[in-house]
Amino acid sequence: MKLFAFIVILFSTLTSGKVLSDDQTTQQQLTAKNKADERKESELDQFGFGPALYVIHYKEEVLEDTNDVSIRGDQTITATGTQYATSIGLELHYDFSFARTLKCFNDCDNSDNWNLSSGHRISPFLGIYDLSDGFNGIAAGLVYGYWKGDKDESAKTTLNAGLGWTVHKNRLVLSKGLHEGSIPDPSLNFEDYTERKDVEGLVLMISVNVGF
Repeated sequence: MKLFAFIVILFSTLTSGKVLSDDQTTQQQLTAKNKADERKESELDQFGFGPALYVIHYKEEVLEDTNDVSIRGDQTITATGTQYATSIGLELHYDFSFARTLKCFNDCDNSDNWNLSSGHRISPFLGIYDLSDGFNGIAAGLVYGYWKGDKDESAKTTLNAGLGWTVHKNRLVLSKGLHEGSIPDPSLNFEDYTERKDVEGLVLMISVNVGF
């Protein structure tokens, strides 16, 4: 019995601010909704900024240390590198909202009572990461976001996921002309087996923005 009462209360809470569809509204309510939608559109299309997680896929293997390179018994090179990395950074995007939903809780003839409830965004983004010594990582691409707000529009949260291109500066890689399984020139010193350069790749960016 207690479980049934809890379900009834929960259902009532979730449906108390139901979204009125066009066929459920009067003409006056629909006019109020459209008026609110036009007014609130400017609140959505704006810049967003916040922390982000970057998952990087390099075009070539990146080494952590020169000790990741060694010579096998057959005099060929072996290297323990990776084409993947993660990093925390920042991202900046400009939102273009679409498929937004407005919710009315009372007196739906008044446009002031229609509030933003949820919606979608697609945006170009610019990002930076690996900030321990300047801006070592730069990223750019497109990001999709889904946002959801509360009754009073006082707390809106957006989950963003984007794909793009990146360049990570000053990465340690095998020197030009060397690769896994190759035989290095005998005249090369061990430190000549590696070099530092800017490495390009693809990036997945994930961020959460609170507010607008």
